Parts: sequence; C-alpha cells; structure tokens
Amino acid sequence: MKRKKLSALLLALVMAVSLAVPALAADTTQTVTILQTSDLHGMINPYDYASNKESKTSMAHAAAIIAAERKTDPNLLLIDTGDSTQANYIQEFKDEVPEPMIDALNYLKYDAWTLGNHEFNFGFNYVTKEIKEFNGVTLAGNIYQKNGSRWLDAYKIFDVNGVKVAVFGIDAPHIPIWEKSDPTHYNNMTFTTPMEETGKILKELEGKADVIIGSIHYGLDGEYGTEGIRQVAEKYGDQIDALFIGHAHSKVNETINGVPVLEPGSNAQYVSKVTFSLEKKDGKWDVAKTDAGLIDCSTVTPDAAFLTKFKSLDQKSKALAAKQVGEVGETFLNPVEVLPGIPSAILEDNAVLDLINKVQMEEVGADVSLAALFDSTSNLEKGPFLNRDSVKIYKYDNTLYGVKVTGKQLKAIMELQAGNFFNQYKAGDVTISFNPDIRMYNYDEFAGVNYEINISKPAGSRIQNVTYQGKPLSDTQTLVLALNNYRYGGLVTAGLLNESDVVYEGGAVRDMITNYVAAMKTPLMPECDHNWKIVGADLNDPQKDLIYEKVRSGEITVPTSEDGRTPNIASLNGPELRTAGKLPALTGGETATTPTTPAKPTVPVTPTTPSTPVAGGSYTVKSGDCLWSISQEFYGTGTKWTVIYRANTAIIKNANDIQVGQVLTIPAA
Repeated sequence: MKRKKLSALLLALVMAVSLAVPALAADTTQTVTILQTSDLHGMINPYDYASNKESKTSMAHAAAIIAAERKTDPNLLLIDTGDSTQANYIQEFKDEVPEPMIDALNYLKYDAWTLGNHEFNFGFNYVTKEIKEFNGVTLAGNIYQKNGSRWLDAYKIFDVNGVKVAVFGIDAPHIPIWEKSDPTHYNNMTFTTPMEETGKILKELEGKADVIIGSIHYGLDGEYGTEGIRQVAEKYGDQIDALFIGHAHSKVNETINGVPVLEPGSNAQYVSKVTFSLEKKDGKWDVAKTDAGLIDCSTVTPDAAFLTKFKSLDQKSKALAAKQVGEVGETFLNPVEVLPGIPSAILEDNAVLDLINKVQMEEVGADVSLAALFDSTSNLEKGPFLNRDSVKIYKYDNTLYGVKVTGKQLKAIMELQAGNFFNQYKAGDVTISFNPDIRMYNYDEFAGVNYEINISKPAGSRIQNVTYQGKPLSDTQTLVLALNNYRYGGLVTAGLLNESDVVYEGGAVRDMITNYVAAMKTPLMPECDHNWKIVGADLNDPQKDLIYEKVRSGEITVPTSEDGRTPNIASLNGPELRTAGKLPALTGGETATTPTTPAKPTVPVTPTTPSTPVAGGSYTVKSGDCLWSISQEFYGTGTKWTVIYRANTAIIKNANDIQVGQVLTIPAA
C-alpha cells in the first residue's frame, strides 16, 4: 500500500511539473502581432467606380487577410493610418450614420485610426462626426487647439497578452497649407512636425510601455522642407520598435536604424504585419525578435461576409457613377500614350486639360488658368458622359479659386509647376522624361497664355516666349488666375500668391465640370488650342525608330519611379542603350551622338528642323515609322503627332498602329 501511495505521489508530482512547464513558458515568452492598412481612399468594395472596373485589391481583400491572421493570433492589434474617407465615391455618403468607411473599420474591429489629411477635406463637422462614430481610438497627437492642448490623444497603451503596447499617432503637418482656402476645415488648429512630436511623445512614454510603435500619416521623404519619417527613424529608431506610415501611397518595407518601417501602398494593396517575439527578463519584457513584412492583398479572395455586409454600398455607388449627364461626341485622347509608359497628355497640350481649364476660367471669369492631370489614363471616350467621367478626369474634391497675379508672378508659377517637371535634355535622347521627384498631380498645364518649355535649359529657367492675347506678357501686367484650393494653398506658402489678392471662392471643380456638360445642348467635343509646346530637344538619334519598336514590343521598358506613381522618369538615350548592349552597333553610314548634359546655354536651343521634307503635302509610311517620328521629321518636334493623326482619321483607326504604305496627309505647320 505504501509502495502504491508512493507511486501515486510521484505520478502527481510529475504531472504537476509537466503542467507547470507551459505556464512557465507563457510567463517568460510572448508574441505580439500588429496589422496595418493605410490610404484606403474609399476602396471598401473591390471596384473603382470612376473607371468602372473591378479592383484587384480592397478592404474586402484585407478583411480576408485580417480574418486569417486572427485565427493565428486572436489578440492582434489592427490599425489604420488615415486617408480613408475620400475618393471612390465614399464622400458622397458622408452624411450616413455611420459613414460607410467608419462602418467598415468598426466591422473589422480596428483598434486605432490615425487621421490623414484627406479626412479634413469636407469640413470639421464631418471629421468630428466620424471620430464619434469610430469604435476604436482616434489618434493625432500633433494637432493642437488654441489653448495649447492636444485636440486628440497622442497615444494609446494596449494590454496585449500581458504586454504593454503603446501606439502613437501623428498626422501630416501640412493640412493648413492644403486646406488654406478654408481654415475652418481644421478648426484653425496648429500642427507640429512628425520629428518634433515624436520626440515629445517618446518622453511622455518613458517607462510606460514594453513596446512602442508609431502610426504616422506621413511618408519616408518629407514635403515643404519638413523632415520625413526616414529622418525620424534615424533619430529615434533606438526608442521605437516599429513605424507604420502612410500618405505617400508607397510600398515600403525597410529597416532604418534598426526599426522596421512599413507602408502598404494605397487602396488596400497590402496589409503590413509585424510580429514581436518577447522575453521576460528581470520582470520586464524585451523584444527578442521582430518579423516584419507586407502581405499582398491581390493574392487572396475577398471575404464573402464582408462583401455581403457592404453590398448595398456597392450598388448605390455603381448607380450614382452610371447616371448619364451628357454626351461625348469624339474621344478626347487617342492614344493615351505616345509609347507604352509615356502619357501623351503630359507632353503636349490636350483636350482633357483644356476642358478643365475652360470650365475654371468661365466660372471665375479669369484670364488664365492652371490644371493638373491627376491620372495619366484620364480620358473622355465617345459615347454617354456619365457621372463617373467627371471623377475620372478630376479625381479630387478640390474647390475653385480666382487670384490676381502679375505677369512676373505667373511666370514664376509656370517655372515651378510646369518647367521643373521635366528632366533636362541631353544629346542622344529620343524621349522626353519627367522629374522623378515631382508627382504628376503637381504638374500643371496653363491656359490663356502661350508659352514654351525649353528643356535644354536647367530647371528654373525653362519657360520662354510667354504671350497673352498675342503680345509678350509683361512683368507688371495684372491677370486673374483660376486654380484649385490645393494649388492655391501651396503657392501661397511658397510666396508666389498673396491671400489678399483672392477675388473668387467657389465650389467643387468636379461638380462644375458635370454641370458644364449637363447644360450643353450638343455633344461635348474635344477642343485643344495648342497654346504651349516643349522645345530644346533634338530627338533624332540614328536608331530612334528601332528604339521605339523595341519599346512597343516590350524589349525596352520606359522606367518608372520605384513606387510606380511617376511614369517615364528617365529618357531613353541612343548612346546609353548601345553601351548597355540593348541596340546593335551603328553602321558606317550612321553618326552617333555623345550623351552629355549641356551647360547653361546663352541662347534658346530649339529643335532641329530638317530642310526637307516640307509639311503641307503627303507622306508614305515606311517600316519603323510612328506618328511621333513622322511629326519629328516634318515639324521638328514629335509633340505635334496629333496634328497628323487628326488629318488622317479616315485611314488611321489606331494611332499606335499605322501601316507601311499608307499615304498620310501632312498639314502645313
């Protein structure tokens, strides 16, 4: 009996020890997972209502990833870093309770939401409404009220499996610039920079948290001279365990000064994920290992339950987008690209931007106007003009302004907004390319004045031959300029416009375009006055036509920015391509050019115009020709290819596909 009792006692002891081992491990090790989305811009359902196309990514896709991750870790933290409630028609439903995007955030049980700059587009009352409707914590620690106190929480400390996780939130600091036209949108509050506020918050968090992460609506690279998150990580990386960022719409998965920095693109392209493995030492949790990465939403199937939940929103959005407003008589841009990867509407005046500028000038009663092409695929195609078409060619909810400017001011604005956008021409270039540091929405085309952009000159000295009503524009002449509130705020901040010179404040430009078309009794026709052109580029490398053929076939690719947001960031150059082995060597009868960047010229460099052939006759298409190269041959610039195209629409069905042997009419220059 004693023996049996002893055996039973030993068995009980063994079982007690074995049961204690997991508990002991749980007491000394732990994991914490954090997921992030950012810049969702109304992409709740997998559909782009402006382009009338299904989207490969959306919150419905992210929902599937979130659900799968929660099966592994039910206690994970889910955060969003702003720009949620604007775009893809979501703003049209902002009066609903709850606002649909907030409804989606709540449905997926987001723990924290950091405000973005676009949250302030529609007025402070909508921002406060959405914050009240959100079930999690809303963060924006760098926004201060007049009494010097923070408007919202700077951080929230979550208890995750016994680990204290601090999430701090900071918004983009330039909202007073972008909303300068109406400071009531942000309630006249002040904004500190991410660098300044991060330092403050980290001091406040000393000794309060085991893990500290930043949720910041700002990109790696700053704007307007303000330091970006790269610099924040370089300075404070030793005090932060992860940085989740947004605003730039970039794909970022980097480690900077030891801290992982993640940005998941836009429209739910990715879900950011960081998993911390922690060990307890001397009663404190230490991060022993960090795993960070981006999960591609396009690789998963949208969550069925989520789609069901937001089906009515999808139906309402499609119905609104499909409402017919008017009629388009002819397609505005054909083709949309000069070559694959090179948008034609940037390289030459075009009917889409001329329409926007025309509407703006008529609304303001302005002398001149500027407008940007927000999307290189913006176009109006022959057929019904639907509600979505206004969104397609004017993506944002900008309002219209009219401001008095002098000729000197206008020319300075043109240098900044048009001249600086292009890379400087160098010998051997066969294409004109764009500055990779300037987004396309920050490039403007001007109406009401004639001008040239001489890209043989350095940035800052390219705008030339500016005329108004047929006469040179003098520095002292006063005009009224029409522009949107976003550009107005930027130019006031840059010192190029004066707030006291505002003569007009109006509503949304997009609505004005819709109303303009709706009031027409005849179909809307493309109109273009060709009031500007690019000069200073001789694109006649001996193998130009071969290069163009290789671009069309995909053998040579036109480079884009790393984040894919700016196309055509470097010119294709004959000598460089030959050096790289992408072209055959020149034959004895061909003369090579040397790729050099010219010094500042003392006189304007204009395109080389051949003495023959002469425009005003006909031309038979030969192998390797394209409309751009034919235009270059006859007019000395490829940007006039549309002149040839429009004169030959009876025989050219696709501007990218002209046939050898076709006889084209070449209008006089």
